[in-house]
Amino acid sequence: MSWDEGLIQSLKEVAYPPELYHYTNISESIEGGFGNVTDTDLQFFHDQGYLVVHDAFDQNNIELAKHSIYDLIDGKCPDFNGVQIEPKLHKYLATFSESEKRKATRKIHGFIDYDSHLSSMFYNQDLLQVLARLMDDEPLFLQDMALLKPRDFGSEKPWHQDCAYFNYPLGTIVVGVWIALDQATPENGCMHIVPGSHKEPMTHFKKRDWQICDTDVSGENDTMVPLDPGGCLFFHGLMHHGTPANFSQDQRRALQFHYRPACATTITTEARLEIFGSEGKDVEC
Repeated sequence: MSWDEGLIQSLKEVAYPPELYHYTNISESIEGGFGNVTDTDLQFFHDQGYLVVHDAFDQNNIELAKHSIYDLIDGKCPDFNGVQIEPKLHKYLATFSESEKRKATRKIHGFIDYDSHLSSMFYNQDLLQVLARLMDDEPLFLQDMALLKPRDFGSEKPWHQDCAYFNYPLGTIVVGVWIALDQATPENGCMHIVPGSHKEPMTHFKKRDWQICDTDVSGENDTMVPLDPGGCLFFHGLMHHGTPANFSQDQRRALQFHYRPACATTITTEARLEIFGSEGKDVEC
């Protein structure tokens, strides 16, 4: 297919208010990798709902991860089927060349059993040690994704809480780990968070996605999280977070892993929706 300017412009429709990601703060952070995480930093996570660690993975790990992602998109593992194309481009999928499919991919998921390097990053021992200290328990697998936010037309991920997607009772410390593979900036769709918003659940609505209503987002506390490749964001499963569309000339690839404590029990989908869903509540969006 042809990536002409008309097609690209047609993909740049913004479906959310322009002020929705106007940040007022920049995240606090620590340097030097996982080994520099102190007890004070752990308390910061519990108080604020996040922790940013620069230099968490070296550049060799990052380059290998990017190669692994493209191998999976390219079909070099025939049994892998976890590739998701940008929604507005899905109708063109059958016409894509290899390079066009790479450019059009929004995310991949469910890959750690198919790629040894990505698995080694998920189970990195220094990372797991920090998670064990955060959870006061053994961290176990919950979810693996690579979020690829293409240049020119990478779509928004609206504000939400990750626990709204997982069947665990309130009080379970689910932790997301977001690892930058490219430089993540306000222009190309870096993470935005609301520090301290992890104390309680929010009602979610089916609008552009399963999301917090735009009018319920605390814009005055919007904090953007810039990261260099290899930098890492730990965030609580109740943290309000989202990423704007990427209309820049720079792709913004990241790994996003989720972990849950070994002691965690599960609840039904119905019970989760009673907590996070809007049905039967006197609310609207």
